[in-house]
Amino acid sequence: MSTTRSTTCELSELAGPAVDVAYDVSGRRMATCAATSSGACVIQVHECSSGPEAWAQVAAWETDFQVSQLAWAHPEFGRVLAGATAAGSVLVWGQVPDLGPGPGQAGAQGGGGAEDAGTGGGGGGSGSGGGGGCFYQLLAELVCGTSPCRSLCFAPRQAGLVLACLLEEGHVVVHEAEEVLLPRAWSLHSKIRAGPAGECRGLCWRPFTPGVPPMLCVGGGLQALVWQFVMALNSWQLVARAETGNGQPVSSVAWAPPLGRPSELLAAGAGRDLLLWSLAGDSAALAVSPLAAMEHEAPVWRVDWDLWGNQIAAATEGQSVFVYKPDLVGAWTRVAWVQGQPPPEEGSEGEGQE
Repeated sequence: MSTTRSTTCELSELAGPAVDVAYDVSGRRMATCAATSSGACVIQVHECSSGPEAWAQVAAWETDFQVSQLAWAHPEFGRVLAGATAAGSVLVWGQVPDLGPGPGQAGAQGGGGAEDAGTGGGGGGSGSGGGGGCFYQLLAELVCGTSPCRSLCFAPRQAGLVLACLLEEGHVVVHEAEEVLLPRAWSLHSKIRAGPAGECRGLCWRPFTPGVPPMLCVGGGLQALVWQFVMALNSWQLVARAETGNGQPVSSVAWAPPLGRPSELLAAGAGRDLLLWSLAGDSAALAVSPLAAMEHEAPVWRVDWDLWGNQIAAATEGQSVFVYKPDLVGAWTRVAWVQGQPPPEEGSEGEGQE
């Protein structure tokens, strides 16, 4: 039996078309970045107080950099937000409770539009918010390379405050905060040559498991590459390759939480397909087996698992999100479909179906 429900939640305070959106681990705090007509970028933070439609802006600030990717650190390290730029650097902002606007300096309040709230090093900005009188301040600018940053993600909290960035040139650059409570100083942890320039898309960490070394998955053209950090060599080693098999490059990757499974699950978007693989065996030499492939009408640009690794969602360029889960015999079936709101000129309303 299918159910259709029409729900529209529009953030009218956005400074422009959203380039990227990132949720924290609670799912109740969201950051967006939007380009302005002047060439700058506005970062806005929204929080959900009650219900899926009760989103309110609590902070906003402007930066001269073109931010294309956002990622939240685990709340254990405070409210830390990272933004990848087209210049090859990563900006790190943090919420500073005791920072307020000076005399005659009004920040971007929770219910208002975005405006320049002062600049920090590297063209970043400090944003004020209505959430408890807290303000976001530029803490650091991490220079990763000279080509645009394509993907960005924080490591599992058990590894510390560690941030990985995938560059257009094919390198993954990993930085580690020297002081996690106020991450102003960062050091270069390591660097990986993940693939050819211009072909690498998608980056994710393996969720933490005691006794298993840190692992990364990188989309490298027609395959998803799995890397493991070997402490004895102090370097990353390639331990698995997952071929797309459809002639399309990987656009996004996501690693399911293990949770005691006999094999692990890896998902990737490649062309119009959502691909799933199982990973089994020793972590230093994983055996990769194709598990499922779900085709869509539009290219898949982002994939993500739920907190338990039981369901996988795929967002497509057709402004749709599809959710899949395995049935009793292990076949992956679609259990929900959400259609986003079309462009304003089409004048249609968003709808959902499941």
